[in-house]
Amino acid sequence: MNINEECLLGYLKNPDELSNNTEILKIYNKILEQKFVFKNILVNFPAINYTESAK
Repeated sequence: MNINEECLLGYLKNPDELSNNTEILKIYNKILEQKFVFKNILVNFPAINYTESAK
């Protein structure tokens, strides 16, 4: 069962805890966003050489 299904099940069992389930989903989505950025953007960013070449 994934986190979305667990949160939905938690809400169906106890609707008063909607705000808790919403916060869990927000945190989970933020983690997924950070993983996406790291995997698709930062890893593919070319390394920059900050040293000057000898003249």
